[in-house]
Amino acid sequence: MSDLFLDLRDKVAVADFIMENLVYVSSGDHGKAEGMVKDMHDGKKVHTDKLAEVARKIAIESLPARYALKYFFQNEGIKEEWERVVKTVRPSTAHLLKRFREAGKLESLDQVLKHAESDVALHDDERIEINEVRKHLREDYWKEHAKNLTQLVKDGQAHLVGYEHRLGKLRDLAIVLPRNLQDEVFSKLTHYEDRIYFEGELVPLEILDEEIKYYVDQKEISPME
Repeated sequence: MSDLFLDLRDKVAVADFIMENLVYVSSGDHGKAEGMVKDMHDGKKVHTDKLAEVARKIAIESLPARYALKYFFQNEGIKEEWERVVKTVRPSTAHLLKRFREAGKLESLDQVLKHAESDVALHDDERIEINEVRKHLREDYWKEHAKNLTQLVKDGQAHLVGYEHRLGKLRDLAIVLPRNLQDEVFSKLTHYEDRIYFEGELVPLEILDEEIKYYVDQKEISPME
């Protein structure tokens, strides 16, 4: 089993990611992506690398919007997310969420889901249900209130520029490093891009800066092959 959030070799998972995030990208990108996913579901031959390429493009373009929504619902939208999710999930799931939140004196849905003891209270099917409801909630909120998130989207774009600059530097470094270090850097790049672009994790830029500094130093001390 892959340790990545999105295994780019898994066509079904990649197709699902594409369709879930198309709402956050310009309409000009929809046709090609939708056509490729339709071809795949119709049994036509779709190259894995081509599908992955589309998913990566959509992940990058949609990142500012996804960042804005994540930030909003982790801050001023905490109450709204909680109320909408509890109202939408099955009554049994809502009961478990409310009981666990009250017992732990927690505030947000994230705090409930990440609590050390939540695995006992919530089973896999309930977590899947909650995550699906959250996805639809964010999509609906984006469709209705995107203009209210303009500044947060700009913040997300600034983060994206920082990520692309640093990941590009790491990629350039990998090319000039000895083979054993090349493989190490490319492996790290795969995992960083998975966490940042596909999972939407806000990885501190300082971590990438430290990686760059480390491999710059390695480049200077490594013997030429």
